[in-house]
Amino acid sequence: AERDKHLRSDDFLDVSEYPTATFESTRIEQTGERTAKITGDFTLHGVTKPVTLDAKMIGYGDDPWGGYRMGLEASTTLKLADFGITKDLGPASETVEIIISVEGVRQ
Repeated sequence: AERDKHLRSDDFLDVSEYPTATFESTRIEQTGERTAKITGDFTLHGVTKPVTLDAKMIGYGDDPWGGYRMGLEASTTLKLADFGITKDLGPASETVEIIISVEGVRQ
């Protein structure tokens, strides 16, 4: 709990000033039957930068409720300083891995 509180403080994410992070895709390049590179604009800590996510389809198909679902997971590694987060806790804290897990239902 104390670690999470510190990460939310103005030393790092400053969630009182920047409560959300966003990603808007601009390009999807299929790299395999179940993989893709998703390029887009990632906003964190008030700074927007282009990033590329490595994505993998987890599964898809009919669900028990009559819908059709698809799941995917995407990840990338970011340098915190690129997004204005400069607190120095040593080399292990210079980067962070972002993992996005999504499940969608066809409408």
